[in-house]
Amino acid sequence: GQSVLMARPRLLIVDDEPANRDLLRRILGREFQVLEADGAEGALASLEQHSPIELMLCDQMMPGKSGAELSRQVRARWPDVVILLLTGTEDAPEVVSVRTEGIVREVVGKPWSLPELREAVARAMKR
Repeated sequence: GQSVLMARPRLLIVDDEPANRDLLRRILGREFQVLEADGAEGALASLEQHSPIELMLCDQMMPGKSGAELSRQVRARWPDVVILLLTGTEDAPEVVSVRTEGIVREVVGKPWSLPELREAVARAMKR
């Protein structure tokens, strides 16, 4: 019924590639109410309109602001949002610093596998 729908936490997927957003939504759409943004501006607008958003899955490489930059802004304004950063460059200094500073809960390397992604999300939502 309706109450079950209301109980699902909100997930914001931020990626400039529509195919990636579709894939993530298909994987996680049962557990979450999914919102999407194609970059930092859209993500901040979503957070303003739809808070509380429990989880943000964010791609690192996007035109304009990077995922790490966006994560810093989100952490400053919405400290309760759990952030997972998806990146093919896990050892990039910008990525390492947001992870060590605790701005992002976890960094998920690309290409990720389905079990890997699900585990990262489950861990993130538990803590």
